[in-house]
Amino acid sequence: LVAAGLGVGLLVGLTGMGAGSLMTPILITVFGIPASTAVGTDLVYAAITKAFGAARHHQLKNVNRELALWIATGSVPAAFAGTFMLYHVFGNINSWLPDVIGFTLVAVGIAVAIRTFVTIRGLWDASKLPTDGPLTTRHKTYAVIIGVVFGFILGLTSVGSGVFFGMTLVTLFPLSARKVVGTDLLHAFLVTMAAGLGTVLFGVPNYGYVGTILIGSIPGILIGSHFTARAPDR
Repeated sequence: LVAAGLGVGLLVGLTGMGAGSLMTPILITVFGIPASTAVGTDLVYAAITKAFGAARHHQLKNVNRELALWIATGSVPAAFAGTFMLYHVFGNINSWLPDVIGFTLVAVGIAVAIRTFVTIRGLWDASKLPTDGPLTTRHKTYAVIIGVVFGFILGLTSVGSGVFFGMTLVTLFPLSARKVVGTDLLHAFLVTMAAGLGTVLFGVPNYGYVGTILIGSIPGILIGSHFTARAPDR
């Protein structure tokens, strides 16, 4: 668990992605934890880990706070609602939740492949790298809608705080690569805090696992965040 936390923390610090899309399936398939407990455990650990990552990226001036807050306007209440529905509306969740997480992860893989090979294929040309720019009313509207949709999915599955939101930050908003990672982590901290609170109130996180994962994930995310500033934007 410590090694898994370290590996995932490194990836999250460097790219903003991986806490839910990697840690939740690891908890289910490698450690045999029931899906309902794995989702709750992942959300609580991710909220704490991403607080450290967001703080470090804020120090490095890699964060667009305005955009993160606009997305959180939709995602925070949606994620909280998702955790409530998971534990209080849907019955016998361990019978169907692993399948839902699996389908969500397949969607993640497809989305990242499209983003990589279609949307940003031309970025090998340094002149086409994305740059920072002002947010328009259209950008803010997109941010709230995206927050509601993916926030609810996050509350149900714990997947998507980095992958889905990071994908939209790359493709729809005027952000440089470093600002994508930092903004993604600040927003991910806000939305996982909401979902983690919902899990604490309604769900069944395993705090022993949370503590063990944090031993590896906190130094991992700090190290990964450090190297984001040194990695080429491409």
